Amino acid sequence: MTIEEVRAEITQIDEEIIHLIAQRQGLAGRIAVIKEERGIPIHDNQRKIDVLEYVMKLAKANHIDPVPVKAIFETLISMNEKAQRAALEKPAPKKRAHK
Repeated sequence: MTIEEVRAEITQIDEEIIHLIAQRQGLAGRIAVIKEERGIPIHDNQRKIDVLEYVMKLAKANHIDPVPVKAIFETLISMNEKAQRAALEKPAPKKRAHK
């Protein structure tokens, strides 16, 4: 196998990762609505702890360094919280231009 072929496989995996991140982000609006209905704050520290513990356990089971995995998921959680806040923002009414 050539380096180009291996790099092509890496590129394909990168594309899959981006697709999965987009799917994860796409769920933010649904989560935001549920949280708003139930009076749950956007930032849920216990959920964050649970997710980070879970992914670090998965990383270890797959012989991956859990420290960078934790950092990646901290970023993903932050992105998701930002998307949830954006989903709940009400657009300001458009002002009519005076002629």
